[in-house]
Amino acid sequence: RDSLLISDYSSSVSSDENSEKIDSMWKAAQEYNEQIKQESVPDAFSVRDGQTDPVYESLLNLNGDGMMGYVEVPMIGQSIPIYHYTTEESLEKGAGHLFGSSLPVGGESTHCIISAHRGLPSAKLFTDLDQLKEGDLFYLHVYDQVLTYEVDQIAIVEPTDYGLLQIEKDKDLCTLFTCTPYGINTHRLLVRGHRVENTSTDANLISEASKISPTLVAACIGVVLLAIICIIYIVIRKRSK
Repeated sequence: RDSLLISDYSSSVSSDENSEKIDSMWKAAQEYNEQIKQESVPDAFSVRDGQTDPVYESLLNLNGDGMMGYVEVPMIGQSIPIYHYTTEESLEKGAGHLFGSSLPVGGESTHCIISAHRGLPSAKLFTDLDQLKEGDLFYLHVYDQVLTYEVDQIAIVEPTDYGLLQIEKDKDLCTLFTCTPYGINTHRLLVRGHRVENTSTDANLISEASKISPTLVAACIGVVLLAIICIIYIVIRKRSK
């Protein structure tokens, strides 16, 4: 599902019809970030849940489905769609952007916070986030831009400790945020990165998750057709009896 969502998003981004719209929405997101003055934001899994803002929802919402882009963490082999808010609805679909933190478009004095669950039966998401170490890279794919972040801080804090989520002057930061210990969830794991320049490889980076294999598509179609044939066979047998 994530692969299909990311593929659809990438197709929309690469469409010439959306180029002007993308430029306008990117600028609007940067202007939104300039207005954010708070020093810190609340816990991603509690306080913000339920608060809404139509202006925020309209930003970086190219297809009208709430998907801002996607986060790629090569170290754990995950590419996850990013949605507005960190409500249960958003976190069941993928990663959530913490309302109140900077939007994922980079820039000086910004701090974007991305949350995702661990241990969901249906998806790994940030289950293996604790495997990251300082110096590892992760990427935010937003529209046609790739923002590269290098991990420089890993911390475990109490749910009410917001100090490490604050904006720091002149710094371009992004924190990946989840619960810990695994299955107990009494604390929060914060993996922070600072923005670094893209290498020639990063600048043209296309996540493997966005490349839909023809074999995979054929297999999915085959499974559906097989299911239909089985249903028809069962119905015919019942009717003949």
